Amino acid sequence: MLKLLFPYRVAVSVVGLFIVILATGAVRGQESSGISGRQRVSENQRFNQQASQKMGLLIPLYIYPKNVHTNADYNRVMELKRQYSEVPFWVIVNPASGPGSEVDANYSKAIDRLIGAGCMVLGYVQTNYGKTPEKDVQRDLDTWRRMYPRVHGIFYNEMIYEDTVAAVDHQKQLTAMAHHMGYWPTVGNPGASTPGRYFAGKAADVIVMHEADHWPTEAQLHGDYFGGYSDFPPSTRATLMYSQAKCDPDAIKMSRRYSRWIYVTQDTYKLNDPEHPNPWDNLSVHFETICRTLAE
Repeated sequence: MLKLLFPYRVAVSVVGLFIVILATGAVRGQESSGISGRQRVSENQRFNQQASQKMGLLIPLYIYPKNVHTNADYNRVMELKRQYSEVPFWVIVNPASGPGSEVDANYSKAIDRLIGAGCMVLGYVQTNYGKTPEKDVQRDLDTWRRMYPRVHGIFYNEMIYEDTVAAVDHQKQLTAMAHHMGYWPTVGNPGASTPGRYFAGKAADVIVMHEADHWPTEAQLHGDYFGGYSDFPPSTRATLMYSQAKCDPDAIKMSRRYSRWIYVTQDTYKLNDPEHPNPWDNLSVHFETICRTLAE
């Protein structure tokens, strides 16, 4: 029997060695692809968390925080965040079409108070549809970090959305610059339907694929066509609507099937009309209706 055991053990050892080689090759294959097992697990965990997340508000709060402790608009945002604590609030602050050139104490305190209420705060950066040089974008990122260090993420306005590899690579570089500095999330706003290659390339953590004076259709939100974005989760998409006299809760519920971030305001914008230059400089009268619907 001893003579029989020896070849059996050799066979087991050979099989074990073969399994180890296969496993090692699989690990090396993952490493050569640039994604470690730990990175993939982390990405899967984040995907699961985001896929289960409630729809939240992406709020362009382009209102100066005068009398910051008693400012009615900022206090309203914080009051509703505390009342609807389960609804995510991402608040965009914009001192001067970007961070400005010197610290504004009112903005510093406003950012602190928003964070204290549980809001994520995003700093505004203008990219002019890819025309702003990367060095200027980097300067704004540096300035936000230096002057308002508690800002969480970056809102890239006028994001490039040409359907080319070069355009996607440009936006990916801007997002990589922000991530490298510790900013999260990045939100890119082309204000229009965006080719699926931007989602596939992770050109931004969230993309505003609709900014207009009307609601998108369900088909637009879904993006279910070749070159569309239906293969990517709702957590990567946002919609912004202005000039809305009414806010329909059913429209919000339809939107959240395909998009995870929303804001609806009555404020108006008209092209080349100095009396209606900015649809985001008044707080939405629909704010609580949105919160109440999203909390359901």
